[in-house]
Amino acid sequence: MNVIKLLDKPKIIGVCADVNAGKSMLLYNIIEDLKDYKYTLYTYGLRLEVPNATQVYSVAELESIKNSIIVIDELSSLFDLDNRKVKKQIENTLRLINHNNNILILCGVPENFKKFISGKIDIMIYKKTTIADLINGCRVKNMLMNYKGMERGTEILNLDIDRALVFDGTHYTKFKVKYYEKYDSKKDNTKILKRSVECAKDVPKKEEE
Repeated sequence: MNVIKLLDKPKIIGVCADVNAGKSMLLYNIIEDLKDYKYTLYTYGLRLEVPNATQVYSVAELESIKNSIIVIDELSSLFDLDNRKVKKQIENTLRLINHNNNILILCGVPENFKKFISGKIDIMIYKKTTIADLINGCRVKNMLMNYKGMERGTEILNLDIDRALVFDGTHYTKFKVKYYEKYDSKKDNTKILKRSVECAKDVPKKEEE
């Protein structure tokens, strides 16, 4: 599966996965695959800096972008998805971004894909996803439920961390997600729990009475 083929014209691509299921690494994979192409890249929410990319911090900035690829991680931190009053505003923003000849990649957890956002998506990419967290009746859930591959159970789309599933509107295809250590923002995290054997080494032994 060549993800670059999906980036052929203005469209909205969704990336859906559970927390810690490798969503950001998938986004970095797409960026790495594009390194031999000439294009303009804007990003929001990525923890690590991407060379030659411009970071944006507001919806107003997004609406002014033209002829570019826009990658948005942490969808819910940019759009107030729980406020029904701003639903129309978000819809207008998404429509404008598409109208301005952009390719927009929206990345979030299952509950982020509200019905009005799902209806705007042209291509959907899934990683490991808890089906119950998807909103009933939304297009993103319907597309997943139509998939009958062995990875899809009753409760979970159980893809390995290095696998993703894409639905391009016609066909379902699985592809490999490469691991790039330079983009692993969690690799240096301190362990919360340590083996008790290691801790015991630091405890002085009591002298025998």
